[in-house]
Amino acid sequence: MVISRPTAAPAVAGFLLALCAGPALAQQAVDASGPIDLQRVDPNENLVEELVVNARLPGPAWWKVSDADTTVYVLGVPAMVPSDTRAEESVLRRRLDGANVLVMGQEADVSVVRLIALAVGGRKLFVSDTPMRQTLSPELRARLEARLKAMKQKPDSMDDTKPAFAGFMVASSQDGNVSISLGGVTDRIRDIARSKDLAKRPRIQNLPGYSLVDSIKALATAPQPLQTLCLDAGLRQAESGQGGIKDTARRWAEGQVRDVVAADRGFQRCLDSTPSIARELREGRDDAVRAIEAALKKPGKAVAVIELRSLLAQDGVLDQLRAKGLKVSTPDE
Repeated sequence: MVISRPTAAPAVAGFLLALCAGPALAQQAVDASGPIDLQRVDPNENLVEELVVNARLPGPAWWKVSDADTTVYVLGVPAMVPSDTRAEESVLRRRLDGANVLVMGQEADVSVVRLIALAVGGRKLFVSDTPMRQTLSPELRARLEARLKAMKQKPDSMDDTKPAFAGFMVASSQDGNVSISLGGVTDRIRDIARSKDLAKRPRIQNLPGYSLVDSIKALATAPQPLQTLCLDAGLRQAESGQGGIKDTARRWAEGQVRDVVAADRGFQRCLDSTPSIARELREGRDDAVRAIEAALKKPGKAVAVIELRSLLAQDGVLDQLRAKGLKVSTPDE
């Protein structure tokens, strides 16, 4: 399967689309008291180990939620997938054919025009009173300066902005014009669900999304610990390059779930650690739980597509369904 979504936007928009990830929420407000404890703030940080299982069959991993007369096949998809990712699709087609419903989990509401405007004019929202590099540790400052040099910019070129915006910009300033988008995967799945090749096409249920632009803007008022985390996250993404994202996507297509969730999340880790963003993401997670429960009420089968870490996290989609007494089967069963 070729997972693709053509784009005419420049490379920065390609990265911005990569941030359409999925569900999560913080229970603790982030403040300026000290370093962020991700286990308390980022709901996608902690996974349920027994659910993190590699696929036994070829292709991406599937989980199953079932009761006496219905099975919901659940496909977990990473937050960032390059547009040229290829994966075996026969299992997907077979499960969609005759399914009562296809539940498409929460996605970001993406406006390419607004995203480019944010990348171009976002400095006005993220003005720093103190030269930004003076607020950084020596290690983080050295990494930032090395990245700016690679971007052919001066060491002080971002001193007037807060670290979170610098992280956003360095992560988005990849070479080339590669679109990285969860939309590429989900658009392909919707196309298959609508295909006349299926004897019986499922009803498609799109769960409510959230605004990506507003999510990034919320970082403008983030306290210093979160600002620093976001810069580190953006640098990690830039340092790994698109090769790291492509390698993770390849492992996902092969069903190597453990390797996928062990990979660095890049700037997505910043977003998942931001309370206002995480609140909306957890709502999306809860919407998915309710949608799967509703699908189980009609005998037969259904399919759900959910962001991978949201699916496997503590208090995530599968964890909640197990707690309700439903049978959850892993990809090796």
